[in-house]
Amino acid sequence: MNEAIIGRRRFLAMAGLLTAGSLAVTACGTSGTPAPAASQGPKPTKLAFGVTSISDYLNPLYTTSSRVHWITDPVVESLYTHDASLKSVPLLADGEPEISDDGLTWTIKLKEGVTFANGDPFTAADVVAALKFVSDPKSTSDWTVFFAGYVKDAEADGDHTVKITLTARYGVLRAHLTNLPIIHKDFVAKTDTTMGTGPFTIEKVTQGQSVELSRNDSYHGDKPALASVVFQAVPDPATRLVNLREGKIHIMTDVTPESVALLKQDAQVKVHEVDAPSDIITYFTANKAPFDDVKVRQALAYAMDRKGVRDVAYAGTATIAQGPIGPAVEGHDPSLQIYGEAPDHEKAKALLAEAGASDLKFTLTITSDAMMKNIGQVLVEGWKQAGITCTLETLDVGPWVQKWASGKFDLVMNSFETGFGAGRTAFSLLNVTNSAYPLNFGYKNEEVDKLLGQAWAADDEAERAELCKRINGLLAADAIIIPPVYPKMLVAQRTDVSPLDEPGMSVSRISVPAVQFT
Repeated sequence: MNEAIIGRRRFLAMAGLLTAGSLAVTACGTSGTPAPAASQGPKPTKLAFGVTSISDYLNPLYTTSSRVHWITDPVVESLYTHDASLKSVPLLADGEPEISDDGLTWTIKLKEGVTFANGDPFTAADVVAALKFVSDPKSTSDWTVFFAGYVKDAEADGDHTVKITLTARYGVLRAHLTNLPIIHKDFVAKTDTTMGTGPFTIEKVTQGQSVELSRNDSYHGDKPALASVVFQAVPDPATRLVNLREGKIHIMTDVTPESVALLKQDAQVKVHEVDAPSDIITYFTANKAPFDDVKVRQALAYAMDRKGVRDVAYAGTATIAQGPIGPAVEGHDPSLQIYGEAPDHEKAKALLAEAGASDLKFTLTITSDAMMKNIGQVLVEGWKQAGITCTLETLDVGPWVQKWASGKFDLVMNSFETGFGAGRTAFSLLNVTNSAYPLNFGYKNEEVDKLLGQAWAADDEAERAELCKRINGLLAADAIIIPPVYPKMLVAQRTDVSPLDEPGMSVSRISVPAVQFT
């Protein structure tokens, strides 16, 4: 099967657990940020964006991490993009793709007259270079999970037509092409910079500290009002918050949940709480006892303190979860109600007794960041009330990845970022449950396998969403992936800049080119 072609590292990378962006971050101070805008005189044209870190990687073809894409999205473009209703519409493509009757050949015409920021013409050779890079199973790109094994070949038919040949019908390709950045072919192998056709270009990089973009005055679309944007690393969330309130930065990412209430009291600040494809992966091994017994997994799911995680760890900003698919991903089912907000200890005890595992002891392996520790502590206490003994194992990202890839764990948990790679699709969330997938570790459900194949082949989004909804229900009932909550994307901005686009944020994008000072 195609899924088996993708190695374990590919899935880990896609999961946001092993990305170029996450492996190359550096903390720094806030020097160089602009002072608050004056109340008189011309409007400023330089936007300051406060992020947690600046990656040494600035090629968006290597990673699906927000640390990179928030910076490079104003610089690069894709063949298709999302409109205001999140429908996929042509951007660099000149119209809809022509798809052969068997679904195996996609012919895409490209817009003419588009140039890169250095003046070079945008051609089919650039698209082919990107597709070949991400379709190579040996590539170091996070994007291979979407393309390798599915895309057989990509070739240019003249300067403005691309022909993509697939190994099997793969309707979800349209969603992947809506997310995949297309960069200048000469920059595909570079990691520390990029060149695109977008409204901005990279002007200056101060390694580990900041990246400054300048307006691309030769841009083929509407020109942004901003002349420049600086992305400044401010790793401490409290410092980021103070800088925002003082006007040293205008937009702040990664707002901590406990800061939301405070920021809402500031009339100069707007907080966005948006459902986005940012999840918590909580996944069992199903190839060893006692977790090969669905009743044991269900017992832990029933005894999970979802309300505690929402209220304590996320300060009320998250949504109670059921299956893997959250509100921002196609296939989400708001009517699915298997597990309660509060733990059902008696139900859990009964299931464990039926499974002969009343004295259950297991280890939850988490990463060492503060949020995962908070969540883990809440869950441990909730399970304790049901007579379940859970030991927390806290690892840095590298050892955590090794533990996950080895399959030598009971239950693993980490943040799971999918928006930049998968958009609204459930592709990244669900593929691990395919019995042929390298990181499946024993879960097998023939109906799930069948539905997954149908979902990725489907050309129609509504059909794919319905298939994913059915899969989500099966996985929730089998308690193989049991996230306690669905986190929201929390971003704050000053009110002296125009409101951020929340529909775009629901696919993890922050549309910087549309921002202007008010």
